[in-house]
Amino acid sequence: MIFPQGRNIHRPPHVFLDNAKYFIASRTVGWSPTFDNDNKKQILYDCIFNALNKFNFICDSWVILNNHYQLVIDVKDSKNIFLFIKQINGSSSRKINKFDDRLGRKVWDQYWDTILDNDKNYWTHVNYNHHNPVKHGYVKEMKDYKWSDFNEHIEKYGEEAVYERFELYPVVDFTPPWVEE
Repeated sequence: MIFPQGRNIHRPPHVFLDNAKYFIASRTVGWSPTFDNDNKKQILYDCIFNALNKFNFICDSWVILNNHYQLVIDVKDSKNIFLFIKQINGSSSRKINKFDDRLGRKVWDQYWDTILDNDKNYWTHVNYNHHNPVKHGYVKEMKDYKWSDFNEHIEKYGEEAVYERFELYPVVDFTPPWVEE
């Protein structure tokens, strides 16, 4: 089922499919570095994982950066995706605005979702999550970034398997369609 999100041509229609893997990304207004320290990232992390629990979505991969977050999630009931994003963005906006003493500030711009319908799409997006902190210059090595599940993947799958997936599904030339050039 496809639902257009208003008349904004920069906001693509959302496709909702039950029992599917999704890549979700949401950015702050104007790419503002609203989540620029560990305390603020912890607020967003808590909001994300509270929403995952509330909607019974399984998170396969996640990363939180200063101006956006990205998730790879397993969705059973797709009608809840919009409410899931609304929960994360609404609760994190209220909490971060209280933290910054900036009540009423608009924090989030829009979100994008992509159905990951094969192994290549799935693992390229997981790798993209893991590589993003390096791409943006936060760290030199993925293992050094605290606000990603990269080290959890190392523990779960083993270092050799994780790096082998980077060879099989590289992110060198990969830019999701939601990233503005």
